[in-house]
Amino acid sequence: MNKNKIAIVTVDYNEHDHTFDLLKSLDLVNKTDLDVLTIVVDNGSKDPLSLNKVEFFANTVLLPTGINLGFAGGYNRGIKYAMSWGADYILVINNDTLVKDSDFLQKLLKTFKLDKRVGIVSPKIYFAPGYEFYKDRYTKNDLGKVIWFAGGTIDWNNIYSHHRGLDEIDRGQYEGVEKTEFISGCCFMVKRDVIEKIGFFDEKYFAYYEDFDFVMRAGLAGFESWYNGKASIYHKVSQTAGVGSFFTDYLLTRNRLYVGFKYANLKTKFALVREAIRQVIFGRKAQKKGVLDFFLGRHGFFEKQPEVAPHFPFDVSIAIVNYKTAKLTLDLLKSLHKNVSSQVRKEIIVLDNDSNDGLIERIREIYPKVKTIQLKKNLGFSGGYNRALNYCRGKYFLLLNSDTEVTKGSVEYMISFLDKHPNAVASCKLILSDGSVQESAFVLPTLAGAIKKFWFGKKQAYGLFRPAGNMPQKVEGVVMAALLIPATIFHKVGELSEQTFMYFEDVEYARRLKREGISVYYLPKFSILHHHGASAKKVGDKAQKYLADGAKVYHGKLKALLISGVIFISQKPAQIKKSLTGFIYAYIFIILN
Repeated sequence: MNKNKIAIVTVDYNEHDHTFDLLKSLDLVNKTDLDVLTIVVDNGSKDPLSLNKVEFFANTVLLPTGINLGFAGGYNRGIKYAMSWGADYILVINNDTLVKDSDFLQKLLKTFKLDKRVGIVSPKIYFAPGYEFYKDRYTKNDLGKVIWFAGGTIDWNNIYSHHRGLDEIDRGQYEGVEKTEFISGCCFMVKRDVIEKIGFFDEKYFAYYEDFDFVMRAGLAGFESWYNGKASIYHKVSQTAGVGSFFTDYLLTRNRLYVGFKYANLKTKFALVREAIRQVIFGRKAQKKGVLDFFLGRHGFFEKQPEVAPHFPFDVSIAIVNYKTAKLTLDLLKSLHKNVSSQVRKEIIVLDNDSNDGLIERIREIYPKVKTIQLKKNLGFSGGYNRALNYCRGKYFLLLNSDTEVTKGSVEYMISFLDKHPNAVASCKLILSDGSVQESAFVLPTLAGAIKKFWFGKKQAYGLFRPAGNMPQKVEGVVMAALLIPATIFHKVGELSEQTFMYFEDVEYARRLKREGISVYYLPKFSILHHHGASAKKVGDKAQKYLADGAKVYHGKLKALLISGVIFISQKPAQIKKSLTGFIYAYIFIILN
């Protein structure tokens, strides 16, 4: 019988003592017949979590981000890792909690068996002794029995969530297992199906109301939220943000407007507008800023988050996606083991995009330390790499096509270069199977660039080119056959776009890098072999369709059509070219004016 795979995800932001208290309490939880992995996300703490101290606990991994991604982004980092690990269920739990019930996991799991529609389950949550709101109200014997959450409701007239049982002493009044309208993000278990259907926390909230939004989306997708009063934890309430802080006041004000305008009825929306006007005129400074940022469409957090130097478990995480290229992938693994120094702390992740070619089994036999992910559906280039990258824990993420082979010193050189250029990504020179150098750098494609290249012969104005010389050069973009990205930049810029199955993902990512002010370097000193097009050949005639689809997504349908027209005209005899040139220029004039 296969064990249920449970991932426990918690996020730490400058509250290490609480995290270690939680890990100690989790050590005492009964995990019989369960495969449990605890994932600790260090969310840009000023004094980074110690790798050795975190991974001292059994089946526990540390995921550093280097920047504060907020509650939503930090938990998404851990949840995505859990999904790549293969979790059936994910327990989201604040680091300022303590698990008091040894059968906690089993009790929550049983709730999912009650009805196939159960998607999210919350335990009963007590104030940790000494963290009550009204400390003078309780006797010494009451401590540890004061309820913080026993199920919840939503006041749709005012857009507030209410905790049932808040500040009450537990006398057995909320011991049931039942449906609930609201679940707190402090602690809940969610099954994999929910994440696959509705996605992750919405990171525009940063913190507060992301749980509200998540529960609402799950409900609209047909999943139910339940409360299990037989399972319980303690909560050291508001230890990260602080009760009544500017940070809390601002985010609560802004995010309440987000969810109100997204889910409430028209009458409530009008009431929110009236209240927002009052807050702008008479409200606190944080409220004024929260209202203005909402109406200006400002997401995330209002201050630039400083980058830190976290304790990464590996120097580099190497991500490889296979689609029916088993032999080439094994050749690549052989080159990595042969040509990358043992002094480099590396992990290798191979994801198979539903090839059914037996590769994963062979890897587990030949290279047992390589981490593998087997997908049951081909998610395309970006989808596959995103799953692999979310399973990475290194300081740098190295994307390698399955049809590449690294040469001696190439990986070390890229790492050493980016160590000296932290706000950059880099790629080596690519050598094709015939020994020639691949044109692998590009400028971001534009209509004007296409005209310059195809009508006026300026070769580097559009498409791929090979930079001259042997020194590192800044370019606008490089193909993703071999790309080294610092983990902090990946978390800042985000995943590869999955709007297309394959093609244009490298161009779209280069555009985002440029917007963020991140440099792209082409490094010709070392090379990587590239057996170009091996995966593309496997999709056959669909390749051209995927390329056209990618162009439409990147440029928009009209610009993609115009660029195709420019290229088409350039390939025709002069008399046709002359007659169509005016037609193209007319369209360009319309677009630019």
